[in-house]
Amino acid sequence: MKPDSVLERAAWALLCLLVFSLPMEKAIQFPHLGTISRLLGQAAFLVGAAAVVWRRKLRKPNAALPLAAFFVLWGGLSWVWSVARPETLARFLTMAQLLGMACLVYELCRTAAAQKRLIQAFVAGAAVSSLWTIARAVLNRQTNYRRFATAGFDPNDLGITLAIALTFALYLSIRMRGLAVWLVRLAAVLIVAAVLLTASRTALVASLVNVVFVALAWRHTTILQKASSIALLLLLIVGALWLAPLATRRRLATLPHEATEGTLHDRTRIWKAGLQLFKRHELLGIGLGAYPKAAYPALRIHYNAHNTFFSVLVETGVAGFALWAALLATLVWFTGLLAASERALWLTALAVWGVAVLTVAWEHRKPTWLIFALIMTAWARAFQPEEREP
Repeated sequence: MKPDSVLERAAWALLCLLVFSLPMEKAIQFPHLGTISRLLGQAAFLVGAAAVVWRRKLRKPNAALPLAAFFVLWGGLSWVWSVARPETLARFLTMAQLLGMACLVYELCRTAAAQKRLIQAFVAGAAVSSLWTIARAVLNRQTNYRRFATAGFDPNDLGITLAIALTFALYLSIRMRGLAVWLVRLAAVLIVAAVLLTASRTALVASLVNVVFVALAWRHTTILQKASSIALLLLLIVGALWLAPLATRRRLATLPHEATEGTLHDRTRIWKAGLQLFKRHELLGIGLGAYPKAAYPALRIHYNAHNTFFSVLVETGVAGFALWAALLATLVWFTGLLAASERALWLTALAVWGVAVLTVAWEHRKPTWLIFALIMTAWARAFQPEEREP
């Protein structure tokens, strides 16, 4: 990327720092100001907006970006009928900021080199977060009982973030050469170790979905690249069976029972409560972000939906879910049109994300919107003639 102004250079630097901070955002917080990622995001958006005003030109939009905007606006409109208006307003402001982040990525990330830098930034941040998690395990600073995560993180959220980072690391391992590729592989090993230490069954399954990348990229990789990718996934399996701490292995071993006969750690009860809410608010939903408060009478505790698709359906109704589904379908369509290596990357990223969010509500999380934005910019670079690189 070659910015035309000091403002664009500053916005790009802040965006790279923002992406780097995402895998450890909750570990670095400032009183009354929020997380480091929030501050970097706000700064990047303000400087980026100033750069656009200075340049007097916006990147041509794509089909997915308006759908994302309509979904966020619909969520904001749900405040009118929400059963928890303060929560809806707070969630809408969060979603509006995420949309702003996506627009910023779309506006500034215009070349393959720029996309690779953002992916590198995310993997680097994940490596730091993984080291942090490993250090906490060594010091026996448990996040939950016999589970470890970077300070401030829920183990499931961190594990899913790292599963996505593993997808990015696999992609970089076939796109980089020399010392850089070995640094990426080292980062991937750290990420695998941290995923295991979170003892997150969801993150383990999501990480294993990365076999999709190995399969899709098989014809376009060298023998060494194939071997390194397979070795990383085998390390994940061997770690879950033999290498991870005993308490971790015992928890991960409950996955088959929970998936076939259990309650998915009480999630089925949470979903039953949500289903009753949906039956009473089918078309419009209960209001963005209102699930914990609305389900409290049935659950006696404030739980989110623990499923992104179900969360969107219950909170924004059939109308909001239709916009969300249209957005996802458009992104899948975009991905299917890309060149082989990028198609492998983004189909895998969507698959990893899609499996992971079956047990967490992640429609309002930054990694979700980062994936969406990078797919949009990859499509624009490939199919909008004025975007093509010489």
